Amino acid sequence: MKKKLYITRVVKITCFLLAVIISLSLLQTYFLRRLDHNSIRLNGYYHEKEESIDVVLLGASEIYTSFSAGLAYNKYGFTSYPFATESITAAGTITALKEIVRTQNPKLILIEPNAFLYSNTKNEEKEPHIRKLIDNIPLNSNKIEYINNNVEPDEKLEYYVPLIKYHGMWRDYPEPARRVVSTILQDIRGRSILKGYRTTTDIYNSDVKKINKRIGSETGVLPLNQELERKLRELLTYCVEQDLNVVFVRMPHMVYNKTYDRVKRSNRAEQIVNGYGFDYLNLERSWDKIGIDIKTDYYNLDHLNIYGTVKMTNYLGNIIQNDYGIGKSELSDSQKENWESAAKSFNQLYRYCDELIKKDERIQLEEDINTLSAIKKYSSEDFW
Repeated sequence: MKKKLYITRVVKITCFLLAVIISLSLLQTYFLRRLDHNSIRLNGYYHEKEESIDVVLLGASEIYTSFSAGLAYNKYGFTSYPFATESITAAGTITALKEIVRTQNPKLILIEPNAFLYSNTKNEEKEPHIRKLIDNIPLNSNKIEYINNNVEPDEKLEYYVPLIKYHGMWRDYPEPARRVVSTILQDIRGRSILKGYRTTTDIYNSDVKKINKRIGSETGVLPLNQELERKLRELLTYCVEQDLNVVFVRMPHMVYNKTYDRVKRSNRAEQIVNGYGFDYLNLERSWDKIGIDIKTDYYNLDHLNIYGTVKMTNYLGNIIQNDYGIGKSELSDSQKENWESAAKSFNQLYRYCDELIKKDERIQLEEDINTLSAIKKYSSEDFW
């Protein structure tokens, strides 16, 4: 009798502990954590089947606002995905690259080098920028390595158990509910519909004097920040050791006097990258070839809007296909359905954005229930 009672108690305690663990896991996964477009984008990346992505684009916001994987698939037939987070750090870029290698076997990896072009290391120290990446990487050796090497000892536990950091977020509700629902629906769906793309329905106008025409003939260089150069060389050494097919791509920005030094640091980064045997495509020199119109194709100084995205995707997609030999992906029927849906969804998004821009309605659009619901009424036929 006592033995039976003992077994019953053990079972009850075990069930209780399991219920607590599951509850805490659900809270940490969906409710008491910082969910945003970065978390939804990376969540979508991890839903992609292993070895199903031919091209991965790595970097910061210049990546996910300038290139549409859905449009690229529609026009060129290869699969791609932006492993990118807002203001990604140099150290984070190294970790992200290791995650790409761990989870996929891409034929080509494009790296936007902005994280290495700052004049100082302040971006490396900003916790929000760090967490936008690290909080959204599942626990594995890459995440552990980053935390051990870059996080203060008394803060490490919060990175392993984000619930400690975000336990007070319940006060923010109901505002976070939209992204909670969006994340849950993406998990149920098992795929990202917009493939990580994000944009804003705006056209940038400014009295700031742009001087992009000077960039094409600019040969001057400025040294990189010493610590950021060390990290860039660490990244390049890893690429060499892993025999990765990597190309660095400097996305086009509006450049003015205050940011012109960044152009010269980019020139120095190009020298370093070329020294390791990798290509460096400086698209800030290619406005005319891309067809960018400074009056219509940006939503702020650093980011293309959807009109610019179409031009950028067409231009870069052509380079990926013709210069680097990335042909049409070999996909199963279900994967084809996935990517054809992404292509059609971008067509719908384009028409929605075009309408809002012409009405001068400024809205941020991303992989959430609001955007996905709004675009349904628009035609999914090709607009180009």
